[in-house]
Amino acid sequence: MRRVISLIDMDCFYAQVEQRDKPELWGQPVIVVQHSRQGVEGGILAVSYEARPFGVKRGMSVADAKIKCPQLNICHVPIGEYADKADIQKYRDASAEVFRVLNNFDSTIIVEKASVDEAFLDLTAYTNQKLEEIRENGQLEEFVKTSLDQLPSTHLANGEDVKENDHLRGAFLSDFIENSRNSTENLLLLIAAITVETIRKRIRDETQFYCSAGVGNNKMMAKLVCARHKPRQQTLIPWKNCREILRTTPIGDVRGFGGKMGNRIQEMLNITLMGEILELDIALLIETFPDQHEYLRAVAEGLDDEPVRPRKESSSIAVSKNFPGKMAIRTTGELKKWVGGLVKELAKRLGTDQAENKRTAENLVYSLLTDDGKPQKTLKMSSYHPDIIFEQVWTAIRGLNRSNLAKNEDGPWTPPVLNISLSASRFQPGLPAQTRAITEWLGARKREKEARKNAVYDPNDGRADVIIEEPPPPEIPASKPSTSGPKTILDGSVEFIVLDDSDEDVPAPQPLKKPTDIDYITVDGKKISKQALRHLPPDIRKQYEHRIALEEARALKSKSDAKIGNRKRTGPIKSPAQQAKKSKPLELFFKKKI
Repeated sequence: MRRVISLIDMDCFYAQVEQRDKPELWGQPVIVVQHSRQGVEGGILAVSYEARPFGVKRGMSVADAKIKCPQLNICHVPIGEYADKADIQKYRDASAEVFRVLNNFDSTIIVEKASVDEAFLDLTAYTNQKLEEIRENGQLEEFVKTSLDQLPSTHLANGEDVKENDHLRGAFLSDFIENSRNSTENLLLLIAAITVETIRKRIRDETQFYCSAGVGNNKMMAKLVCARHKPRQQTLIPWKNCREILRTTPIGDVRGFGGKMGNRIQEMLNITLMGEILELDIALLIETFPDQHEYLRAVAEGLDDEPVRPRKESSSIAVSKNFPGKMAIRTTGELKKWVGGLVKELAKRLGTDQAENKRTAENLVYSLLTDDGKPQKTLKMSSYHPDIIFEQVWTAIRGLNRSNLAKNEDGPWTPPVLNISLSASRFQPGLPAQTRAITEWLGARKREKEARKNAVYDPNDGRADVIIEEPPPPEIPASKPSTSGPKTILDGSVEFIVLDDSDEDVPAPQPLKKPTDIDYITVDGKKISKQALRHLPPDIRKQYEHRIALEEARALKSKSDAKIGNRKRTGPIKSPAQQAKKSKPLELFFKKKI
């Protein structure tokens, strides 16, 4: 039994996200422009279907696009929080809305996230179950009669569909449906097509976004026919039509053949269409591609056994920035600044991913693109803290500088850098030990509190609440009743968090004496009480102590540099002890002891 696979592809997704944000742009020609540094507009990233008839294309300059379509609406990709680069988080958030619909439609449908705007669905189990129900209930004839009405945007890929009108579309589908009565394979595809129509409508209803789809027996054919009647349409391809469709399909249009492999086939075999592979002398194919000839013939016949893998999240999280031509990075300081910004963005996304998907990356990969190559290295991810990630990456990168002044932090960088890329991969389920430890510690504190609720104890048993402040408040408002769990309290100018360990209802607390800075330690710009630090698990406390030591070292260095810069050197620097020592009068030296 052949599988039943669909590809759902959002129509010009970035442009739709902008149109939803600004409803007046629906139905208008829109382009989404990639951000570029130094205030220069980048290339066109997305072109709405309303702008395409004017000849506007991706990669075109904004000036050229405006000439072709004067009424063009220009939307810019937001600028990143930590670096002067594109921030596509709004598009990721919109994508999450779409995937919530897909993942919640039916548990028997396997969903694989192919990209931010594409998903493969394996409907094999779902369609078999539905067909069994239809047959058991004696509803097959009724299902066949009403199928056409449930396919308002479906086309049948048969080679003639590219020049069809709506009348021909209906005629082609009617013939397919009529011939499906005695074909289980075709009935399953028909059920899948109706189901995908329903899924696409639900996406539209819940997110306002339009999408297209392809339905076939494998991933390759589903993706190929998905683009056949875009936008807002879907295409169904029966198995018997695969060879006919591939016979006239350019090699580069087939999934997996749009790059080097496809170019190599065309150059070495002197062909341009996928179907021409079946017309070649088999001896020539074996001689040219001895290890791949069977695979190439299988693809040309429409065969593809790649499974749909259940994946709700990306297999890697990456950030990168291009610096083409004159914008190439040529100094160490500039490279360090960009690496720092990209690291902060990566750390932010990793933290969000960890909270949402309960997984942790093991590998950290960096690469620098230069005219001399693309050095790349995989490091072990030891922490999600941006300072620690930066130290790891920068320690590895700075040795790549071939300048004679490489040791100078403000010196040149050779060769110039054209691209910086950082990515985290090899995700493992669960949280790292330090994150798990802090969670377990807080959980244990809560359990201790619950256990004490019914216990009899001395009120002076030595327990104390832990207070973390930023900055310390002058007092706790007396009107606030005590509640269990973390509380956020505002006094109009400051905000602080109290981890409450109280067991019982108590009268409103009296204003607390404002703690002094001696009771607090500053870490990452926040004040943490020394008492809270002592309560932390050992491994967590060790991390904080390491950061504190780093900050103290930096502060001492800055203070020392400032003193050296302001002091006029007139002699050797004396220690406080040396400076305090006074010389004896000369007459005392010669004075005899009595």
